[in-house]
Amino acid sequence: MGHPLFRGEPRAVGSVWQDLTMTNLDLHTMNVGELLDTYSRILDELRNRGLIRTKNAPVGDLAEYAASIAYEGKLEKNSAKSYDLLAGDGRRVQVKVRNVVPTTSQSQTFSAIRSDGYDVCLFVLVTDNRVTLAKEWSLAVVKMHGRFQAHTNSVTVRVGKVLAVGTDVTTMMQSAWTEMRAIIATTGVI
Repeated sequence: MGHPLFRGEPRAVGSVWQDLTMTNLDLHTMNVGELLDTYSRILDELRNRGLIRTKNAPVGDLAEYAASIAYEGKLEKNSAKSYDLLAGDGRRVQVKVRNVVPTTSQSQTFSAIRSDGYDVCLFVLVTDNRVTLAKEWSLAVVKMHGRFQAHTNSVTVRVGKVLAVGTDVTTMMQSAWTEMRAIIATTGVI
């Protein structure tokens, strides 16, 4: 018989019946926020089915894009080793993001920091496709509060440390994230 999503049959969503056929889901007309909400629901379902363990992609690229708005900067190429964007004030910014839920352990870590050619590291927590916390750490603060991992020659930073330490730039990142979510189309490749 197949899944209702692919048969064009109505499917219960909360208390509302919606026609969720693939042909009626016009991704090209959705703004970025609507696309993210749809993607999040898909990830939730995949996680409920045991197919994935985290919700971390593509949040990294989106956080970098939002940071480029917040810092009035320019994203570096993906091959850039030490930082993700050059801020309008000339600072080199490394962006680290973690998708979290209320039950996320404070011992969870951001992705490893493998080089120190940046001026500031921006740590961002995202819950339900919204920035809930953003903190800037200088290179010195990363070295002081991060944990060196000899086996990967990198530094890791725990969520709990970011909650406690750093310069709070949450409002700035929330504003940039909101601006990014409202984008319907971009003019070129990042």
